[in-house]
Amino acid sequence: MKRSYAAFTLACLFIVGALVALTSRPVASADDEIISSDKTVTSDLSNGKQQAAEKLLDADFSWIDTKGVMREKEDVFRAGIKPTVPAAGDVKYLEHRYGNVVWLQVNQGKNYAAHFWVKRPAGWRLLHITELAVHDRDFKAVRPDYEVPCINPCMSVPYTPVTPNEKAALAAWQEQESGKPGMWAKHIADNFDQRAATTWGGPRPSKTEMVAAQARAKQRPEVAAVPALWIRTWDFGSAVVMIACQPTYGDKAYWASRVFAPLNGTWMMMESYHNYIAASPVMTAVPLNESKDPRGLAVVAKR
Repeated sequence: MKRSYAAFTLACLFIVGALVALTSRPVASADDEIISSDKTVTSDLSNGKQQAAEKLLDADFSWIDTKGVMREKEDVFRAGIKPTVPAAGDVKYLEHRYGNVVWLQVNQGKNYAAHFWVKRPAGWRLLHITELAVHDRDFKAVRPDYEVPCINPCMSVPYTPVTPNEKAALAAWQEQESGKPGMWAKHIADNFDQRAATTWGGPRPSKTEMVAAQARAKQRPEVAAVPALWIRTWDFGSAVVMIACQPTYGDKAYWASRVFAPLNGTWMMMESYHNYIAASPVMTAVPLNESKDPRGLAVVAKR
């Protein structure tokens, strides 16, 4: 139940898993309903029009800014934050549809945002925004030089799925992260190089290249997949949306904003944005022989 740290790093930094379903559009058209609504709510948020914006915001709306600070709807308006990517003529749109969930990337230069639109009885609503200002690391990542077992998330997480879809999505993700041969490739789609997926930017290697890198990395001490400290999910029938807070072994903690959906009976991670928390310290695990926890799960700050 372990995975190599190098394999994890590649998957964590580049994982988007955006499988383009038949109803998905690589680039959305200007008259698209979601694009039109997105431009409207973005403009309203940019101009501080709270009452107008709230018509298109979900009751569970949340927003993670480029510093990795998460705010719920009430605090968004109290803080007066503005979209990093405005509703402007040079903005690029990338849209993927998963039935009652539409994932929309908006991009202007090195600024990216993923907007999660969901179908409610009253119509389409914006559930979540996560924003990335892509840049190089301004610190050194630290790799544990000892093995770290994968207990969380492989065996247990601080979260209890309720619906059958939530249970299936979690089980698929745990299998994906287990480090067992072929499981990561089974639950990840092929088109990795379409968009930004993490604060630390750069070209996206293909799935084939990443699988090969995982095989090469098995010669090093195996370090577990990133544990989850907090998870929330929403089940929309055709897809499950997840937000998770995860500390990274040898790196900073991040927020992961994801879409899971089934394809030919297999639940897969379709989208995943990793928004690193600027105020987080670089984290590492306590070695097994130094931890009071016999599983070696304690996480401490590495200065």
